[in-house]
Amino acid sequence: MTLKSKTYKVFTLAAVVLMLFMSIGFVVKHDVGYRIEDISVEIENRAANFFIDEEDVMTLVMANERDSILGDRFGRVDLKEIEDRIESHSFVRDAEVFRDLKGHLVIRAYQSKPVARLIASNGNHAYISEKGKILPVSTKYTSRVVVLTGTYLNKLTNLTSIEEDPYAGQLFELIDYINNDKFWSMQIGEVNVDRRGDVVMHPQVGRQRLEFGQAENIEKKFNKLKIFFKQIMPTKGWNAYKRVNVAYGDQIICE
Repeated sequence: MTLKSKTYKVFTLAAVVLMLFMSIGFVVKHDVGYRIEDISVEIENRAANFFIDEEDVMTLVMANERDSILGDRFGRVDLKEIEDRIESHSFVRDAEVFRDLKGHLVIRAYQSKPVARLIASNGNHAYISEKGKILPVSTKYTSRVVVLTGTYLNKLTNLTSIEEDPYAGQLFELIDYINNDKFWSMQIGEVNVDRRGDVVMHPQVGRQRLEFGQAENIEKKFNKLKIFFKQIMPTKGWNAYKRVNVAYGDQIICE
């Protein structure tokens, strides 16, 4: 390779690197100079839950700010800090903050989805989210989900996650089974859990006391209950039995 060729390649490479740095510098300066002219708030999962609205999000966005961030340069606004503020809300599972092609600040908040409501015997109320988090109740909205009652919930409502209590994970599996089964999600209205963790369920229709025992062998026990609902009740009548027990072995005890 001649000296002329080497010189040409070095010059070309230097020119490319210089142009790259100039482009980066232009983008950074352009981004810093771009001002926030509008804020767009999007609430995901809104069709099913109404625990948080645009006003709640904007209150969190403006927290610790002397003035509105409208008019501020994008380069001077900490988007990650704004995300953290929004995610501090109990009913926000995740948040995204970014600039769209029009230069607007877009805030996207994803709501937590409750799967059960907890009503403890000591008067405390809470929700369990789809991720197993313990959420407070809301003054804005009440979610129509299966209700858990009983003395065992006295300690459960004081937790932040079901991961803090081994047996709470089994109860979560029970709730998940009910919610994901079309028949049981329509049948079961209340699940009572006593201080030992024994479960008694109450159906939406009828006065039966469905004694489930511990939250274990869940599918097997529900299959036995389904035999009672689909084979025994149609022949004996809806109110023929007050107590149905599936806690033991392969038995179905009816009284």
